[in-house]
Amino acid sequence: MTEVLTPPYDDFIMLNSGEKIYPQELEEFYTKIAPVKEMCVFTVSGMESIRTSEVLWAIIQPNLDNFREFGEVNLRFVFKERFDNASEELPVYKRLNGFTITLEDLPLTTLGKLNRCEIKEIYEPRVIAGKEGALPVSGELSIEDNVLIESVVGKRILECLKKQSGIRMPIILGDSLELDLGIDSLGRIELTSGLESAFSADLKVETISQAFSVKDLILGITEALRGAKDIPMEDQGVAIGEDYWKEHLNVPPQEETMQMLELTTGFFAWVFRFLFTAFDCLMFKIFFKIKSEGSQNVPITGAYILYGNHTSFLDGPAIGACLPRRPVFQIFYFVFGPYFFRPFIKNRVLRNFVKMGRFIPFDFSKHFLEALRSCYFVLKNGKGLCFFPEGLRSTTGEIGEFKKGFGILAKVTGAMLVPVFIDGAHQAWPSTAKYPKLYPIKVRFGKPLLPGDLEKEGLKMGTKDSYEAICMAARKALIELKIDSPVCHPREGGDPGQGDKK
Repeated sequence: MTEVLTPPYDDFIMLNSGEKIYPQELEEFYTKIAPVKEMCVFTVSGMESIRTSEVLWAIIQPNLDNFREFGEVNLRFVFKERFDNASEELPVYKRLNGFTITLEDLPLTTLGKLNRCEIKEIYEPRVIAGKEGALPVSGELSIEDNVLIESVVGKRILECLKKQSGIRMPIILGDSLELDLGIDSLGRIELTSGLESAFSADLKVETISQAFSVKDLILGITEALRGAKDIPMEDQGVAIGEDYWKEHLNVPPQEETMQMLELTTGFFAWVFRFLFTAFDCLMFKIFFKIKSEGSQNVPITGAYILYGNHTSFLDGPAIGACLPRRPVFQIFYFVFGPYFFRPFIKNRVLRNFVKMGRFIPFDFSKHFLEALRSCYFVLKNGKGLCFFPEGLRSTTGEIGEFKKGFGILAKVTGAMLVPVFIDGAHQAWPSTAKYPKLYPIKVRFGKPLLPGDLEKEGLKMGTKDSYEAICMAARKALIELKIDSPVCHPREGGDPGQGDKK
């Protein structure tokens, strides 16, 4: 483990364990690996009503220009992934226990340095209470802010935000769309439709995807409306209901996207997949002693979604190494584009690689709807799709919450869902490690499930809507598959598990 050398900083924190923490050292370390504008590290006492508890916490003001440049809107997603991966380089006592994101400027001293005492006084109670986002408004609003709120555009936007977020408290200009109102990537797509209905205008997704606060949104929409074109009533955004996503996903992908979706297998594509699959299988057999069980559960024909737990870069290739011959040539992979294919649209070599490998790259901002439309397109054409509903790789190995997009695809397409539990990939290459290590991996395929049955089961569990119901019931099925699967551990005598080794 690599330990960061401690420079001679003046300020330090003494932990209960007796270890010294230099806040500026950690702030500089994390700022180098994440889009941070300002950051303040301090200790928080009394977490979970335990007076003697003391945890290392950070208050983060993100560099929004960086997020806009790369089209990212999910602040927490980005910071968590970057911090979890980088923390492996630090001793355990120097690792952050958590962080709070704020869009507010952090208080400074007269010399322009962080006012650590004031920051701790302001944010420690909020950390203990689990609050994130905008601070309570103190004093009167400026004339400019009052004009924004009282404008026709401002009032309509606030109405749309209240309707979508369901929040009863007054919405203020400093509220974060993500942190305060809970509007994620899919929520922004729905918000776009609602705003188009409210203003009877065609609004670009970029206008809303680049807004982080309510004030950003009002200013952006105001500017966009100056050059917006009226659209016919029949083309206006529809109300959010059961048919909303079917209407939006049924729109064909853009022409440049269609050029990368190869439904038929040409000669060169067949050769590429054959060689790639052979190499994939060979590598996993040699280095990870891969075993599979239940691969006969993967449908040979028709639309289906393989969904699995996500803990490692090895997850997708491990599934591919265990698929029967016919499905392995037909399946598409839903992958996080910014990691691998950020310039894929402009780069011809990468575009051909994406096409022959049958990858559907996505990000969580303006291209997310286009990616979902691509998934809908391939499923409606009777192909398979490999999908990781958690989105973010788990750093603990546990199965996280499923994202709503998974439930939307399942319900709208009616495709069969096949749970896949991947055991050992987290140990072989966790998200916090730079390089993989030798460790046996086992892939277990469960019985195919119908979205309708999962929806009924999920609704009985008290979910809000059909999409969330499918997500919750599907996650439960994957957890049950994990429980029923023999644990893959090299010390328990030989190869991990038994089954139909591919």
